Amino acid sequence: RIAMVAKEKGLTEICFTDHQEIDYPYPEEGMVRLDYTLYDRELDKARERVPGIGIKRGVEVSLMPGSLEKIARDVRGQAFDFVIASQHTIQGKDPYFGDSFEGKTLRQAQRDYLEEMLFDLAHYEDFDVVGHIGYLDKYLPNIESLKEKTPFEYTDFPDLLDGILKSAISRGKGIEVNTSNYSVYEWPTPIRSVLKRFRELGGEIVTLGSDAHMADKVGYRFRDAVEYMKECGVKYVCKFTARTPE
Repeated sequence: RIAMVAKEKGLTEICFTDHQEIDYPYPEEGMVRLDYTLYDRELDKARERVPGIGIKRGVEVSLMPGSLEKIARDVRGQAFDFVIASQHTIQGKDPYFGDSFEGKTLRQAQRDYLEEMLFDLAHYEDFDVVGHIGYLDKYLPNIESLKEKTPFEYTDFPDLLDGILKSAISRGKGIEVNTSNYSVYEWPTPIRSVLKRFRELGGEIVTLGSDAHMADKVGYRFRDAVEYMKECGVKYVCKFTARTPE
């Protein structure tokens, strides 16, 4: 269904990046280890049923400090086109459920998120882009305990964000512009000041993803995102084949 809708919307290529959630701290939510046999069967089915659109094999790994070697072993054994490294948890808690904000101010929660991301990226190598920098800010409107609900800008955490961006750039990695954030704010992730800083530091590889999860969100506000990327100095959108940027 997703491939069919993507083709109907005029996309010529998509990459599925199912979540790999090794040691995910909420097992009751059904986020189990990715079944690659089933995954490949579904990809083959999509390619057969929806000709005329390129369908790539990717994965989104959820980084956690104590699980990085297990994640690396899992990715190492697979032939992916594209690997996104994402920070979905902060000290073992996912902002999606709200509990990662308990007992913290807004800036404390954001700092913890960025510090853990910086640590994980420093100790994990096998990825192509850093996913949705600013993930936790997407859920701020739902957090009743916070008096302030302002997404972070580059100037709020310049040292941490420089560390994250330089870590990616120095190893030839990129970052993702993720349009699912448009469902909450009038910008994708990362926020404009962070994307501009990535370019100022010499970053080139930027991918575009809708983080769809459902067919109707495929390609969500891509035209807006492309204009946003241009405004931030991005010269082109990258795609990947066999882990090689194009």
